[in-house]
Amino acid sequence: MENLEEALLGKSTVKRRKATAFIRKNFLIEYSDILLEALRIEEGKSHRDTEEEIVETLGFIGNEDSKVKIKEDYIDKGFFLLTSTKSYIRLNRESLEDVKDVIESLESGDYSKMEGALEVLGYDKMVPSLENQEKIISLCLDFGKDRERGYTDPRYGLAAACAGWTSESVKPFLENSLLSNDTPLAYVAEKSLKKKYVKLR
Repeated sequence: MENLEEALLGKSTVKRRKATAFIRKNFLIEYSDILLEALRIEEGKSHRDTEEEIVETLGFIGNEDSKVKIKEDYIDKGFFLLTSTKSYIRLNRESLEDVKDVIESLESGDYSKMEGALEVLGYDKMVPSLENQEKIISLCLDFGKDRERGYTDPRYGLAAACAGWTSESVKPFLENSLLSNDTPLAYVAEKSLKKKYVKLR
């Protein structure tokens, strides 16, 4: 895709969104500063799909300024909480074992932040310490139990991450997940019991 900077900083929201998706797909970290400028252009517009797309992409290629922006202007203000939580965790962790922000999000009790944190665990194949594996599972045993009809089970990401986990709570959690009326969760849980990572939705 040509003229990425022009697309990011131009007048067209559609072009900005397409450029952002291209940058994320190709992990073009050299556009982190320009992407942050593009985010400021999109802020507050009535159609916010592009804004959320940029927040998502900054989670993969953003820098310290991006992290501060996402924390102060999105998480703290309650915007795009699932997406902004995922991005902040990715930007703030020190390694794939570092789940301090995951646990903080789970302890917040906010549904969107909790689901976002679990998605990061699964999609990024994070493997915390045995102690933190136990803690995360204990915090999520009943998460999503009372979700509205038609909503997917938010423990999907956790079940996916468990393919690489070894704590004593993993097997009971996954066996319980097999009983969920959410087909994708049951499928992922079945594979994780066999220690197999799967391509996630």
